[in-house]
Amino acid sequence: MRIAICDNELFYVQNISERIRQFELQKNMSNIIDEYTCGQELLNNFQREPYDLVFLDIELNEQYSGIDIAKKIKNMKANCIFIFITAYHQYYPESMWLGADLFIDKPIDNELFIKELQHAFHVYKQLNRTILFSTTEGKVYIKTNQILYLETSYGKYKLKTVHRHYFGNVKAITKAKQQLLDYQFFPLNRSLIINFKYVRSFHFDHIIMSNDDILPLTKRIRKEFKEKYFNYIDKEI
Repeated sequence: MRIAICDNELFYVQNISERIRQFELQKNMSNIIDEYTCGQELLNNFQREPYDLVFLDIELNEQYSGIDIAKKIKNMKANCIFIFITAYHQYYPESMWLGADLFIDKPIDNELFIKELQHAFHVYKQLNRTILFSTTEGKVYIKTNQILYLETSYGKYKLKTVHRHYFGNVKAITKAKQQLLDYQFFPLNRSLIINFKYVRSFHFDHIIMSNDDILPLTKRIRKEFKEKYFNYIDKEI
């Protein structure tokens, strides 16, 4: 994971960096950590090599506030993970709208810091989780958060993702199908496995996906679908 820390106070930049290093030692892991005391410098480097997680102070005492920086970063990388570090709670609502994982107060409580760092790593793993599919183009690793749904028919399959479709033989993806069901996917029937993330809405007898595809929702599965879908929504919130 690539991590950036940006605060106009060098003490907090170094303090957060050291806390992350100590966490890495305990978990036997390693990440790239870059330190900044200037928001514009962070933006300049982010354009060249985007970060996965950004610890960001709100009051940077410069042209851009932390909120401004976060908005610009979101335009470059929508799934960047944010943790705001500040003592100014009036920014809380806007930071939540931007997708900040948490407001951490100064001075920093270590127990809370570790809890949120663990959460950030968990989110990162979810965003970058991949499954190997045997397709007509060969073996391809595909991120689960890019998959809308898997449809099978007459021994063949079609995998719809955010960007394109993949095709192949059903027998070649037995393991991949099970992996989907272990994550936030749900079997509508024997032929369809959908990603809850891309369900736009559901009605009495059908589901509308984010790409406008309409999929059948039968009476037999309706109750289970609603229960598991709302459980998924609760966890995401």
